[in-house]
Amino acid sequence: MTLHPVLQTVIVGGGPAGTALLTAASKLGRLGELAQAGLAIIDRNERIGAGKLGGYAINSDSTAETFLTSIKDSTFPSISSLASHGAARQISGHIGDLGVPLTKVGDFLDVLGDRLHALVEGAGGSVLTGQEVLRSERTAQGLWKTRIRDRATGGEAEILSRTLVIATGGHQPLSQLRGEYVAGVPLADRYEDKLVQSDEVLSLSGLETVRSRIAGRARPRIAIIGGSTSAVTAANKLLKGEPALELAEGSVTLLHRRPLRPFYPSASAALAEGYDDFGPQDICPVSGFVYRLAGFRLEARELVMKALGIGGRQNDPRFRLHRITGPADDEAVAILDRADLIVAALGYRPHALPLFGSDGQPIALASESLGRPAMVDNQCRIVDADGEPVPDLFGIGLAAGFVPHGDLGGEPSFSGQANGLWLWQNGVGFRIVEQLLAQQARRPAPLPVARAVA
Repeated sequence: MTLHPVLQTVIVGGGPAGTALLTAASKLGRLGELAQAGLAIIDRNERIGAGKLGGYAINSDSTAETFLTSIKDSTFPSISSLASHGAARQISGHIGDLGVPLTKVGDFLDVLGDRLHALVEGAGGSVLTGQEVLRSERTAQGLWKTRIRDRATGGEAEILSRTLVIATGGHQPLSQLRGEYVAGVPLADRYEDKLVQSDEVLSLSGLETVRSRIAGRARPRIAIIGGSTSAVTAANKLLKGEPALELAEGSVTLLHRRPLRPFYPSASAALAEGYDDFGPQDICPVSGFVYRLAGFRLEARELVMKALGIGGRQNDPRFRLHRITGPADDEAVAILDRADLIVAALGYRPHALPLFGSDGQPIALASESLGRPAMVDNQCRIVDADGEPVPDLFGIGLAAGFVPHGDLGGEPSFSGQANGLWLWQNGVGFRIVEQLLAQQARRPAPLPVARAVA
């Protein structure tokens, strides 16, 4: 392994978020600059690009046109020429549809990842695939020392860098359900034998999992807990299953705490359909969109609008909503008690990379605290348990917890986290790249040299 003695930047994770950062740099015309000063992107897979995204049997909540903006008008011929590639044509075939199958999005991101891989290495950077990142620690000199293991050989190496970006995605650990109360009852303790996480339901084998869990039930009842896109998408998948699940009237119930809001491109468009459940704080000041961040889009939006009867839409009789009214809700508890299967769609937590200070002690992050706080602040800097940014440490991707603000837009009333490939490839990515380059400008470029340890 031949690397700079001290890299400028190490990106941990080469999936949709990690490669989005490279796409953002390319859009700024500064990918070469980032790579030349010493850049390594590390991923456990043999290829950067889609990560796990292609392993979900659902449609995206972004349009085909949105995905294609990653290659449109690129100044790099190898990227712009992807418009004629079969993977991009598959995406183009869904222009005007309610989303794109994520299996096709995965193919597209893998091909884009291949082109970004070549561009990074062509500019002097490194793409280290098949490598497991074990830990990173702060040195006395203020560097990050990241230890990696080759998944094929077991050999280990240490890489020094001035900045570190964590783009390792999110997951749904079972531990997050421990201590979770729904309608006043302990979710895992009371219903462990019939609980499944939404991530499993949304996967390629998700319907088979559901079928096996409700096998033998004549009129199965399924309760989905959560008001997120994942929750509504899980409901959509159950209702549209092929071959169809044997669902009766009211078989699928979505239990949610917050109101379910549809996205609208403008206030006038919402009012034209008779939807007026919004105010000035719910309108993005940059785009004019209603519920730009909180609102459901595409397939999820259609299901929600039908369930709410907006614009005269008729609901699917197999599906119903129940809003949990407070810490004690007898009807919600009865729904859960009667359910044959409960799908927990309570969000994702970041894949935490073990981090240590120069004293050898673990760095406690805010995201590891109770209440599921964000991993990053409004500058995408990872914050510790005291709410202070950890020096030269950034985060991007699913469950990072970034909330758009200022010139990035978003409605003032929004609370929660915003995830989306377009956001990572543009505003969020730009914000991180500009900070990396600003730090890079203050330091001399290193010379290449071998650095590996047993």
